[in-house]
Amino acid sequence: MSIKKIRQKYFVTKELRLSIALIILWSLLITAFFTYFAKELSDQIGHGILLFVIIMVGYMLIVIVLTMLFSHRLIGPFQRLMTDIRLIGVGDYHRRLNVRTNDDIYIRSFVVEVNKLLDVFETMHKYRVNINLEIDSELLKLLSEVEAGEPSKEHLRESILVLHNKLKSLSDNQS
Repeated sequence: MSIKKIRQKYFVTKELRLSIALIILWSLLITAFFTYFAKELSDQIGHGILLFVIIMVGYMLIVIVLTMLFSHRLIGPFQRLMTDIRLIGVGDYHRRLNVRTNDDIYIRSFVVEVNKLLDVFETMHKYRVNINLEIDSELLKLLSEVEAGEPSKEHLRESILVLHNKLKSLSDNQS
């Protein structure tokens, strides 16, 4: 028996790399702009406690704003997705997950894949409902024939074969 080597992927998908690159790029650009502003401000007011306080407050504001912005963009959609998943879980099988166009591209690609999976589950659910209806219908028909009188073995055999063929047909249509 041969041992199959599994190659590990060290690089994540393009969408996630792009998202992280945008976060880093925006962070560096804003920080560079503020650093330039701080240098110009130091030329105006000189070095000292006031400059230190302004620079610390500025960097804290940058961190807070960027954290809120990126967490809203990356984490924000999950609350809506969890609500949609709960609704699907209680029987709303035609519902699909949605995200906003300005949500992170990696999350949007994830939602596309989940929606494909939900399509498969919805199809399987419809198949299960159809097969249950067909079985119930045919078994009730058989039961009524048995209760109506003594059906012949040949008649029961034919009814069971009809049920078998309908179930096989439903199964073949599912594939």
